[in-house]
Amino acid sequence: MLGAPRTNDLEPQTPAAFLPGGMLGIQLGGSWQRSKQNRSLHQLNCQAVKDASDFDEVCFFKAAAASRVGGAQIHDGFIVGKGDQVVLVGTGISIKNADDPLAESVVQALQSQVNSAFQHTGDNVLFVKLPARHMSAEELAGFSKKAPVLLVQLETKTNELAVLYGYLAPVNAFGSLTSD
Repeated sequence: MLGAPRTNDLEPQTPAAFLPGGMLGIQLGGSWQRSKQNRSLHQLNCQAVKDASDFDEVCFFKAAAASRVGGAQIHDGFIVGKGDQVVLVGTGISIKNADDPLAESVVQALQSQVNSAFQHTGDNVLFVKLPARHMSAEELAGFSKKAPVLLVQLETKTNELAVLYGYLAPVNAFGSLTSD
């Protein structure tokens, strides 16, 4: 017998429970204005984003020399805001080629840091914790605005490993804007 869905079934993990410490010390849902002042972000270049419902502004940055994600040094990245909240943090890690052991090392390091399951599909690894039951389209739309995810993408054309930490909806939206 199916009863009414329990509301807590559709409540995603908090970002702090999903990825303690966030990425580069920036946590999802944190203050957008304060996050733009993070000492890890150099040469910040911000611009408004038009025609995007999931974000208002994106800021590109160069990373401090000691900045690391998954144990690997990052060279640059971006942060994305909606209102006064951070909704996405993305970083770039240079690799030698698609078979570089650094890529596997990063995924393994993130696997130990993220409190969630992961799926490996082609050149992408997605960390997310979904409810056990099937969601309606409406439930999924609401869930995706609050569910933290971590997406690791191998970009073979540029020999780069992209690590995106954000809410599911902005990660999907941003990923579709930047896909090869």
